[in-house]
Amino acid sequence: MRKVIITLLFLCSIISLSGCVGSDDAVPERAVTFANVTEVIDGDTFVISTGEKVRLIGVDTPERGEPYYGEARQYVVDNLHGRTVRLEADVSDTDRYGRLLRYVWLDGSMVNNDLVLSGLAVSKTYEPDSYYQDQLEESESYAREHGLGIWSQASSRGTEHVIISYLDAGRYVGQTVTVEGTVVHTARNDGNGIIYLNFHDSYEGYFTVVIWSDDWDRFPQSPELYYDGKHVLVTGNVIEYKGSPEIIVESPSEIVVVS
Repeated sequence: MRKVIITLLFLCSIISLSGCVGSDDAVPERAVTFANVTEVIDGDTFVISTGEKVRLIGVDTPERGEPYYGEARQYVVDNLHGRTVRLEADVSDTDRYGRLLRYVWLDGSMVNNDLVLSGLAVSKTYEPDSYYQDQLEESESYAREHGLGIWSQASSRGTEHVIISYLDAGRYVGQTVTVEGTVVHTARNDGNGIIYLNFHDSYEGYFTVVIWSDDWDRFPQSPELYYDGKHVLVTGNVIEYKGSPEIIVESPSEIVVVS
């Protein structure tokens, strides 16, 4: 009996040690700090009391001059300026511009997600920083389905731009207008880095939307797949290329899906 007890104690000690070894391999918790927001630059970037800039992870808000730029920035001003926030890191500490990459929490709510849920930002993930990617994508789907913020027709119809048919786009070269029509054909040229959204089966001579590869990752889904067959409103400056009118689109806020 004594030998059995000693053997059991020995086995228990081995199991205990194994558990200790395993704990050394545990994934460390993401770094969390607190800071006061002293200046708001735009909807996804602000400055904290240390003088460092913070860039919200996983989201992209409209740029200056785009619909809902002011609303997104004002949201951050109203909610964060002068307040102490919780900053949660992911895998990367900073981006190539030296800005801190963080999920920002206030009163138990993640500001990154709140912006997307309100339609003031799109979900935009850069690996390896994707811890909350699923949540952000779900929030974007909700905002899109309910026509909130940049996903609403108001983002185009709320402007003073003239709304025209895609058939009349050639008459407005050099002007900023909102073009209405249905995307009947799309094409993606990876070699040239261009996505084309065509509004007529015979695209030559007819209105086309052009999206350059530098802007592809600003769209939550592949534009050539998402917009195919959709009735849309496209706002921008009409230019002429080889006899055909086109608008170069840089952000999903410039294309509103009507149906």
